[in-house]
Amino acid sequence: MSQWSEAALGEVAEIARSVVEPRDLPPETKYLGLEHLERGGRIIGVATVGSEEVSSSKFKFNAGDILYGKLRPYLGKIAAPEFAGVCSTDILPVRPGHHLERRYLLHFLRQPRMVELANSRATGANLPRLAPKELAKIQIPLPALAEQKRIAAVLDQVDALRAKRREAIALLGVLAQSIFLDMFGDPARNPMGWEQRSFGDLILDGPQNGLYKPAGDYGDGVPILRIDSFQAGELKPASQWRLVNASLLEQERYGLRQSDIIINRVNSRSHLGKSVMVGEVPKGSVFESNMMRVRVDPSLARPVFIEQYLQSGFMRRRILESAKDAVNQSSINQQDVKVLPVFVPSMKSQCRFEESLEQIRGGQRKHRAHLATLEELFTSLQHRAFSGTLWDHEATGEAA
Repeated sequence: MSQWSEAALGEVAEIARSVVEPRDLPPETKYLGLEHLERGGRIIGVATVGSEEVSSSKFKFNAGDILYGKLRPYLGKIAAPEFAGVCSTDILPVRPGHHLERRYLLHFLRQPRMVELANSRATGANLPRLAPKELAKIQIPLPALAEQKRIAAVLDQVDALRAKRREAIALLGVLAQSIFLDMFGDPARNPMGWEQRSFGDLILDGPQNGLYKPAGDYGDGVPILRIDSFQAGELKPASQWRLVNASLLEQERYGLRQSDIIINRVNSRSHLGKSVMVGEVPKGSVFESNMMRVRVDPSLARPVFIEQYLQSGFMRRRILESAKDAVNQSSINQQDVKVLPVFVPSMKSQCRFEESLEQIRGGQRKHRAHLATLEELFTSLQHRAFSGTLWDHEATGEAA
């Protein structure tokens, strides 16, 4: 590391804010908004200018760029697309220069400590944004280009293993929906003739909207469930949630407990209505205001059954039909949720489904345990790579 030079990012890469107007672009031009970038940088659901009916100014990006989400930089939405297109102006295209390996830069910016640094430089209480000039100031170590490529290759290999584990977990989630359809039929048609009721009839408590807190209240306190804490029915461990200062009264009103159902009530249409069932969480855990909490009457419906029902294609369509669209987001309210149609199979059938689902989740738990080990390895390699100690074992072996 002592032989490595350092430079500000703006000296070795261009933050390319080339503005384009959608009306001047072919409708098939690929488009990425923040909703298409997951935390960690995976690109999901690539859209087009035509399909999204994009109308406002966008930034142009190339296939060799890195896309850096500047809105809420703590989310770490940093991606490396293999295609050209346009993106939201809340995404900054970063174009590496000749002395900077793209994948090396990608891994450097994705480090937790760099995400934290970027977040500390963001401004705006409710919608923090990282200014391009602040991103350009970030110092990056610059080993020789060959060394950068070597470091990137090592991190890419472990990253690929992590991706395979995540894919296995996701496939098991798809299997859960398949079993649901096999046992109960498509909710859109109800081919087995199950009793039909309104969701509100099955609710013991709620819907209850979540807790709003200003940015300054985050950092210490109790775990708070945020919209980025779950995806496709998979809930991150509470140990990975952010912390917030919440009074005992707030913890009581907005508290979470096992088997609660959480539904996203404000988001882009692609994510609106996503839901998850809460597992074991620390006492005092709460949830954010862009979600609502529902407690199902277990004598009428099993929460596991309701979770899977809400994730069906039929329910996703019904939720979107109820959505109220604003400029950048859509929303549903408590009444929209209460009137959703739900068929109710026999309790015996629901319990049998719950047993099948527990076997699937047992497999998911094993994959998550392996994934956690890979995450620890990746974090260690990141630290060593960018501190210049990744090859210390080789030097030790040569000295011996």
